[in-house]
Amino acid sequence: MSSCKFIAAGFGLLAFSASSNLALACTAQPVYLHSARFEAEGDMTVNAGKSCLFNINGIPGALEDVQIVQQPKVGRAGVQNMKPYYIAKPGYAGRDEFSYAFIGKDQYGGPMRIVIKRIVTVQP
Repeated sequence: MSSCKFIAAGFGLLAFSASSNLALACTAQPVYLHSARFEAEGDMTVNAGKSCLFNINGIPGALEDVQIVQQPKVGRAGVQNMKPYYIAKPGYAGRDEFSYAFIGKDQYGGPMRIVIKRIVTVQP
């Protein structure tokens, strides 16, 4: 499974960047967070048959669970070791979408639920 990672700084920016060896297989636009209870949407591009494994770093608070809250219609999504992933269907080119949630407690002990919806463009 290919690997992509998130970089986060407080509740300001949740950015997605592909590691250097995956720059062509998986990319996504940054997602800006405004609170510990937030929903955001961002575009993502992935090559057919390739996968993206998302990693979360730097969100203040304690992550307790990661869930897929909307399954993709064409590809596959799941969670492995508290990291959501998306796998594009081999041979498919077109649009897909899915959502995942980071659930836990914020830095003050209050509830945290951050939902990220990805609008996926699968390219050949």
